[in-house]
Amino acid sequence: GRGGGGGQHRDPIMEMFEKYREKDGEGGAEQIGIDGIIELCGDLQLEPTDVRILILAWKLGAEQQGYFTKSEWQRGMEGLRADSTQTLSARLDSLHRQLQSMTGSPSFREFYRFSFRFSRQDGQKALEIDAVKALLLTVLPPPHRHVEGLIRFLEATPSIRGFNEDQWSSFLLFSHEVTADFANFDPDGAWPSMLDDYVEYCKKGGA
Repeated sequence: GRGGGGGQHRDPIMEMFEKYREKDGEGGAEQIGIDGIIELCGDLQLEPTDVRILILAWKLGAEQQGYFTKSEWQRGMEGLRADSTQTLSARLDSLHRQLQSMTGSPSFREFYRFSFRFSRQDGQKALEIDAVKALLLTVLPPPHRHVEGLIRFLEATPSIRGFNEDQWSSFLLFSHEVTADFANFDPDGAWPSMLDDYVEYCKKGGA
């Protein structure tokens, strides 16, 4: 507001939104689009493919890849208690460390599931295989158990064209439950057949 008093108080979260939002003439929707997200990444000194940008999308409850709506931004940033690039950067760093150290936790499971749904193309049930490999390396980087082995298996098995959500979710569970040497793997367990094939491949010396 102008003058001394009675004016609106500043809302730094919405000031950030205004900085990154799509400017008039782009359909007029109140949202941050791809250009704004790239600018935000620059200010955070992160690549757009950095896992912390995915963590931000998760915390904002973003519905669509490449866009943050005004209400997602407002609610999510308030929830993160972040109102500047500095505080946002610090919060994302700390969430990243937390998630990395607790990949067996319910909140990591939720993030892992979100990352799959968020990465799918509109209306598709499956995520195509190159995207699966890139996403795995982003959210569960080696030395997380079985990640490198699974990626080698996928590269050696071109018949697997994509993952559905059950396969994606099952792999996280599998990576925690099944030892590196597969000694406790139960072939009659309820794993998707793709994971049976992965075990078979490794036992034959593929990994």
